[in-house]
Amino acid sequence: MKQITTAQELHEAIEELEQRKTEQLHALEHNFSELVENLKPANLIKNTLHNAFSSDDSKKNLLKTVIGLGTGFLSRKLIIGKSVGLLRKALGAAVEFGVAGLVAKNAEKIKEKGSSFINKIFKKNKRRELPDRK
Repeated sequence: MKQITTAQELHEAIEELEQRKTEQLHALEHNFSELVENLKPANLIKNTLHNAFSSDDSKKNLLKTVIGLGTGFLSRKLIIGKSVGLLRKALGAAVEFGVAGLVAKNAEKIKEKGSSFINKIFKKNKRRELPDRK
């Protein structure tokens, strides 16, 4: 800022600073209202889902994660059952997250093994259903 020597320059500088203050206040209010709008739960969920489904890699990773979590949940229910005690609840949570992580990391291998296993089962069933009649 330049050196102020007269009363007129002082009044001009004060007006300029007040104008800059008003502009900054409006910008701050606008940014705050945008922030409040983005932090609403509905918008958080919408933006998260939009980001999750925006690319193919994200979709694949999300699908692997969902499959892993579902498998972990089912394994906890099958192994632990209804958890009554604190120790059983902790063990159930550990089993759930362990299986979920394992399935999510090895989804492709599990998919290959599972599809070959299912193909073997259905091939055997087709042979049993269609006996040779002569």
